[in-house]
Amino acid sequence: MFGEWMLSWDNIRMSSAALRAPARRTGLWIVATLICGVLFLAVYEYFVRTESGQFLDNVMRLTADHFEHPLPHLNPQNRWIAVIIVAPPAAIFATIVLAGQKYLAGLIAAGTVVAANISTQVLKYGILDRPDLVGNPTYWTNNSLPSGHTTIAASVAVAVFLVASPKARPALGVLAALWGGGWGTYLFIEAWHRPSDMVAAYLVVAAWGLVGGWLIFRASPKENTVITDAEPDVAPAAGLCWFLGIVLTLGGVLCLFFAGGWSGLAQSMESPSLWPWVAGALLTFGPVFLTAAAGINFFGVETGRRARGGEVPTHKGHRIVYPIPPELRTLYERV
Repeated sequence: MFGEWMLSWDNIRMSSAALRAPARRTGLWIVATLICGVLFLAVYEYFVRTESGQFLDNVMRLTADHFEHPLPHLNPQNRWIAVIIVAPPAAIFATIVLAGQKYLAGLIAAGTVVAANISTQVLKYGILDRPDLVGNPTYWTNNSLPSGHTTIAASVAVAVFLVASPKARPALGVLAALWGGGWGTYLFIEAWHRPSDMVAAYLVVAAWGLVGGWLIFRASPKENTVITDAEPDVAPAAGLCWFLGIVLTLGGVLCLFFAGGWSGLAQSMESPSLWPWVAGALLTFGPVFLTAAAGINFFGVETGRRARGGEVPTHKGHRIVYPIPPELRTLYERV
């Protein structure tokens, strides 16, 4: 009797421990968003407000201005570029929302896109400035951080990530990094922006992606809860992003050393070297994979869990009914 009671209690304890509502740890989401903000400020303070940071950014952009590449050149006056950036992920986004009838999640995700892009424009033109500390060319002095076009590319891709199912979300996170980072790198080699402009844009989008993700998890718990014995495997996608992010970012740093260090980079201002150009491309592309890896892991951990056949857990918690030992049942019945 006692053994059966202990077995039933263990089953209840295990099943109750397995139940977890999506985005249950709000404080963790707030901390993650604040980390994005701190990293954004660190990028801005070093690469915009220090001489060494401006120098590194300028050397890399100068080489992008100097060297040719095989891709089609982008005309800054061409308004269709934004449409080309938005159209493919927007089509996937609309398909997921309409097919899954995820209208509320779609509305929230669309809101994060708008918020991220408005934030970028307000930060760039209304709040942040760029002091001329190293003698910038006259056409480089205006503040360009964060990059607006990179924000567009990354935010629309993240919107697809937000409305995806927990099973599809890791793979779409990799594709979002490729899309946002690919456009960011394209803009760098076209000499539209410095590498720090794109990194700052990734962080703005990441912060708003966390806000939108928390809202979607709370508003649509059913679509963001998985069965405990059939959880999607986020390790391959996250591992790939961590690998690419670390390798590309470290590769970019090494290219700055291969350029000859500070003295070699200074010479590149007069006689551009290919090493700073490669460094700029890698330092533009690598950080987006690091951001995606962290996001894939974070959303995977914060996805809800439920037992097979059980109800979707809520944030109010579940009432646990403790089993009554058979030998004490008569006492409870008398009461």
